[in-house]
Amino acid sequence: MPMGPLRKLSLANFSTKMARLDATMESLNGNTHVATLQKWREAGKEAEFLVELTRGAGEKKPETAAEMAKCLAKGSPTMSLVCREVLAARILDPVDPQKYKQHQKLLIGEATPVNAYWIMSTLRALCIDARILHAGLSNKAKAEMVDLFNDPKSSLKVLIMMYDVGAYGLNLHEACNRILITSIARSFALEEQLCGRTNRVSPEVLLEPSGD
Repeated sequence: MPMGPLRKLSLANFSTKMARLDATMESLNGNTHVATLQKWREAGKEAEFLVELTRGAGEKKPETAAEMAKCLAKGSPTMSLVCREVLAARILDPVDPQKYKQHQKLLIGEATPVNAYWIMSTLRALCIDARILHAGLSNKAKAEMVDLFNDPKSSLKVLIMMYDVGAYGLNLHEACNRILITSIARSFALEEQLCGRTNRVSPEVLLEPSGD
C-alpha cells in the first residue's frame, strides 16, 4: 500500500471524493487507515456514511440507492470502470452460463484498503454482494469467502482482493473468468499472481483481464 504523499496521490487518482474523505477525516483528527475501516465495518458504516462525509456544498442528498451509488461514483474513473465491468460480466442478470458463455462474477485487485472499501460500499448500495478478501480475516473466514465465491449460484458476485492477502495457491477459477485491476501492485509478480487465481488448467471459459 502506498504511504505518505504517494498514498494521497493514489486516493486522489482513485476519486476526487476519496481525496475529500481523507482530508475530512484528517481535519477531525482521524484517518482512513485499516483500523478505522475496521471500526466502520463493525458499525455497518458504508455507502450512506461515505456520502454524508463527502457530499459537497449544495449537492443534493441522494434519495435512492441508485442516486447514492451515482454520488459515490462521481469523479471516479475507477468506479466508472468497475460499473462497466459489472455490466459486462452480466452480474445483474440471472445466472445462465449457457446463454452468456461466461461466468457472471468479477474479481478485483486493489492495493489500498480504503479504495477497496469504497468499491465494496458503492456496489452494495446497488444491492450487489461485494466483499473484501483481506489479510485481517481469519483463515477460516478467508476459506469460507473463497468457497462462496467459487459457487456460481451464490450471492457473492464481486470479490475485491487485496494484494497483501497472500494469494499463492488460491483457486478462484470455478465461477470467475473476469479480473479487473483497479490499482497497481508493488510488483508485476503480485498482479500476475492475482490473474493466476482464475487462470487454471482447462477453464470452462477464457480469462478476461482488464485494468484501470
